[in-house]
Amino acid sequence: MEHNFEANFFTQLGLLDPESRLKIEAAWRPLTAAPHQVIYEQGSDSDAVYIIVSGVVEAVTHSPDGRQTRSVAYMSKGDFFGDLGILTHQPRLATVRVCEAAQLLKIEKMAFWELLDKVPKLGAYFTRNLARRLHKTSSDAHVLIYTLDLSGNLRHFDLLTIFQAITSMGRSGELQLSNSSNDLIGSFFFREGRVEHARFGHLEGVEAIWQGFVESATEGTFTFRVLEKPTLPFTEEHRIELDSTDLLMQGVSRRDTYQSLPENLRKMEGRLSRRAEELQWADPETAGLAGRIWDQIAKRPQPVASLWRRANYSALTFLEVMTELVNSGQAELATDAATP
Repeated sequence: MEHNFEANFFTQLGLLDPESRLKIEAAWRPLTAAPHQVIYEQGSDSDAVYIIVSGVVEAVTHSPDGRQTRSVAYMSKGDFFGDLGILTHQPRLATVRVCEAAQLLKIEKMAFWELLDKVPKLGAYFTRNLARRLHKTSSDAHVLIYTLDLSGNLRHFDLLTIFQAITSMGRSGELQLSNSSNDLIGSFFFREGRVEHARFGHLEGVEAIWQGFVESATEGTFTFRVLEKPTLPFTEEHRIELDSTDLLMQGVSRRDTYQSLPENLRKMEGRLSRRAEELQWADPETAGLAGRIWDQIAKRPQPVASLWRRANYSALTFLEVMTELVNSGQAELATDAATP
């Protein structure tokens, strides 16, 4: 059986035989972590491996004098950490802390080593991931040393990773995304590492960022150039006020939520129609979008994909509002096959 070593831990677990899965499950211990809780400190002994069941976790490095910190990774469901120190017999290279309440699985050092002997495929999985991460770290360091401008292929970097790299550099400049035909599909302006303006597809503002984080683009390129002002005009109406930490943390959470949605929803299948006379909506933040959808389905059912393209909201925000309309009985979603 061929394994996809890029997939998360739980995907790999599902590929193993039942006996191997039982051995692994017997070795871990569930752990609940509160927001801002530190799992371990940089420089401490490497005594366990952790797997994230839910929540968001951040890895932070500290300068030798302790005066500066740098966020190096955000991790979520299916990610694991702590294995590097155990596999290399070295102290912790970073401090790991919880951003939002998290459920973890903890495997103690000795139990982890025993598992690698008992389940060879698990050992191969961790070894391959370790090699991939070390290679990526070396490549990223090479780029940062020799250039202030960044560029690459979207096949190898998702937008969340690119944002994290630019944020850690603390530079002002413009990030542009192009598709395989070299057409511009996204533009983001950063001021000292914090994104101020964004445009992605038909969206502008923070919703453009959310869409970029959840949309998988496997063909195309990205380029970041150090600039003092954007080359393309942006409206102040959609200026982004979120700080970098909140933006990245929310981005990880929203990406995971979107990926957990049913495939037919993510594909924007079906048509939406009214089932109630008047709209009842309590959430002020999404009331504008709910009202817009409501008005557009007043006379006849509308294709979901068409409704979304006419709204300046990310796919996840749109689908959350649409789902609430359906679940509350105010609207009905019918597949094209079932729609007259």
